[in-house]
Amino acid sequence: MNPLEIEPDLTQKLTKIGAQLRETRQQRHISLEEISAKTMIPIRLLSAIEEGRMDCLPEVIYTKGFIRRFADTLGLNGANLADIFSGQASVEQPQDDSNIKKRQQKGGRLRGGLRPVHLYLLYIVLILSAGVGLSYLTNPSAFTSASDSPSTPGATVPPSQPSQPKYSAPFSQAQTAPKSAKPVASAIQASTPKSNTVRVDLSIKEASWLKIVVDGKVSYEGTLSPGVNKTIVAKKQLIIQAGNAGGVMVAVNQKPAKPMGESGAVEELTLEAASLSGKST
Repeated sequence: MNPLEIEPDLTQKLTKIGAQLRETRQQRHISLEEISAKTMIPIRLLSAIEEGRMDCLPEVIYTKGFIRRFADTLGLNGANLADIFSGQASVEQPQDDSNIKKRQQKGGRLRGGLRPVHLYLLYIVLILSAGVGLSYLTNPSAFTSASDSPSTPGATVPPSQPSQPKYSAPFSQAQTAPKSAKPVASAIQASTPKSNTVRVDLSIKEASWLKIVVDGKVSYEGTLSPGVNKTIVAKKQLIIQAGNAGGVMVAVNQKPAKPMGESGAVEELTLEAASLSGKST
């Protein structure tokens, strides 16, 4: 931020908020490295917040989002501290240890419910359901014969006995079903990406700070102006962090573009090539 544009009142508020965050962090024995890993905020910006150095921070709207995520990670009321910084709320007293523990435990349970393993289980269930449905479409007689089998013990159908007339209609449907399904299959193949990659088209509608990590390497970090368009391709994983999520439109694999989040919100988007390839097939 330009030193000439810094308001003295903002600097004083940041100094008080930063001191509160540093004191709480030290009481909890949490390092800046741990905070950075959880919030995806660079350590230099976390240090600048704690020390009240406005000249080392981006615009107020982005700094407000950083303060909120920093405080939430420590178990404080991040939204309240962010509003205090922007002049929308009064100063709040630090919470006691019991409230901090309850907030952290609740946050931990919420984060624990979004583990990737649950997504994989959901994919497996969907794949099994699709397989059963496809088997029924291609061979419905196997399902009807199982449900209509005689209930008398020991009664079996001789192998050489011809099938009964009532099963002739399902067999004819099974023979014609693959022919009618060919256009659908070709349409799916046409929409499937040629390779297991992630392509993201970014369109900037409002100024936003962005950090882009492609396959584990930082590809870009800085502030983009409205009207800028960027295309990123990753082979394995793509991570996009936005300081103003509402101003960033994202189109994944040439699908319709959508905003990353609400205006002024700090959001993170993680895309796995393997997961997207599985969904497309």
